[in-house]
Amino acid sequence: MTHAEQVETFCRAAENKKKEEATILAVLDHGGFVRYDLTTKNGKIYARESALNWKDNKPIVDYYHEFEVYDWKYTEKGYLFMEEYHPPGYDGATGDIGFRVKPLDPKCRELNRHYVLPIGYELNNMLITNWDPADYTNLELYDLYEQMYSMKYGEIFPYRGEEGAEYQIPEQSFEEVLQTYLPISPTQIRTQTIYKEQNRTYRYRPRGLYDCELPFVPYPEVVSYEKLENGELKLFVEAVWIKEKTDCAIASELVVKLLDDGKVQYISNRVVGTEETEEESGENAAGSASLKTEPAPWYTPRLTDEEWEGYYGWISDEWRD
Repeated sequence: MTHAEQVETFCRAAENKKKEEATILAVLDHGGFVRYDLTTKNGKIYARESALNWKDNKPIVDYYHEFEVYDWKYTEKGYLFMEEYHPPGYDGATGDIGFRVKPLDPKCRELNRHYVLPIGYELNNMLITNWDPADYTNLELYDLYEQMYSMKYGEIFPYRGEEGAEYQIPEQSFEEVLQTYLPISPTQIRTQTIYKEQNRTYRYRPRGLYDCELPFVPYPEVVSYEKLENGELKLFVEAVWIKEKTDCAIASELVVKLLDDGKVQYISNRVVGTEETEEESGENAAGSASLKTEPAPWYTPRLTDEEWEGYYGWISDEWRD
């Protein structure tokens, strides 16, 4: 954010119950923007939200909304989180907004955009578990196959997510996608998946109603990096979870190898920890909230065979042991 000092002044005024104003413009990819006009008085914050878009090459304001901020937080790392109140049972958007006020290092932004955001935290556990080339046990390879297929081919994943569906994916197709981004052997892949040697295929089941993921997951942010002696990069990644008003829901050290063709291989990940509850929180060495090692609450594991049979009532005889 440019002119971050204006928003920081506003936050200090709100904390001290003084009167202040600030305007934030969030620029959109298509050239429009969302404008937030904020005012604070007596410790309360009020927001006017409007959106400008383009129609027939002319700017139009096509959205306007006013609300009192129900809860807000400005973090030491420089994130401003705000929440509009919604009553219990409300099934629309969460009403949570987040802005990075303090600018992030441009190199960190570039590394994040090219190598971490394409994986992210949605529907996979690459950044929330410990793994390395000697042990991929914690990685859910079926989730990564979906993510990496789109990364490799620039296409929508072709296997439709029909409830209770089951597919056979040719060995070469499945392994080639994973091996593009992971230094993993066919033996390691087959150890963690269901593989049929007779016809050289992998069983694949799309996620369905019973193992779908919660909405509004965090997004990753590379906050620093280190070049290792072997030329690989260690990226220090933290999860920004707007819904929970935290800029470090989980932290990990992701090691990547940049290839000559501009692609990347993911070498290992080590979880530093996840943010504690507010009652337990303190300060760690980096000045962020204290961390503990617990699973990421937004991630849902895929169904086991037993769970699958319980929900869908069948398992193909072809894949039974």
